[in-house]
Amino acid sequence: MLMKSISRVIAKVLIISLIFSSCDIGEDSDFQTSQVSRILNANVPDTMFVGQTYTLDITYQKDSDCHTFSNLDYVNQGDSLIFVRAVTIFRQRADCNQEAESVLEEIDFSNEQTSDFTFKFLQDVNSEGEIIYIDKEVTVLEE
Repeated sequence: MLMKSISRVIAKVLIISLIFSSCDIGEDSDFQTSQVSRILNANVPDTMFVGQTYTLDITYQKDSDCHTFSNLDYVNQGDSLIFVRAVTIFRQRADCNQEAESVLEEIDFSNEQTSDFTFKFLQDVNSEGEIIYIDKEVTVLEE
């Protein structure tokens, strides 16, 4: 009877230790999330032709070395506005360097707009909660 009790206690201790050791994320974990990063500067052509592809130079704020650039997210609103935001992937690590830096990305943009439009690059939110954009007006020409 004493042997059965000891066996049960040992079995419970083993099971509990396995549960706790499997929950240990260690120094690095697999946690990741996408985040919107500030666009600091946008260099785009003033004039574009329909159906042509252009390289946009976008400088965004990388908040730490645990962030990597994912993409630019474009949302067309009507025929004259294109809202743009920079998306980064954050991967949790114990040794993240938290110093923000500006990073230049060259992005190809295929113009399918047939009329003049404005890029609105998401830059920041002011103290009143209003969104601040970098506006870049583009004149569209047909060949």
